[in-house]
Amino acid sequence: MFLRSVYCIVAMLPMLWLGGCADQLPTMQPIKRITSLVRGDGEALTVNEKNAVISELQEDKERQQEQIEKSGGDTKN
Repeated sequence: MFLRSVYCIVAMLPMLWLGGCADQLPTMQPIKRITSLVRGDGEALTVNEKNAVISELQEDKERQQEQIEKSGGDTKN
């Protein structure tokens, strides 16, 4: 009987420890709901968001091209 109680307590310790850490947020700002982060199907990107995406894609393309040039143009086809 005593051994069973010890097993139960030992089994609950990690959950209690993780539960205690879970309520300590790195910042005291409220957590945003996922519904506010997910864009609806009918909503389009704003002009600033479009420009940011285009510039990011262009930078990635340039970086890929530089890597190809550094490798001597060797590609596996």
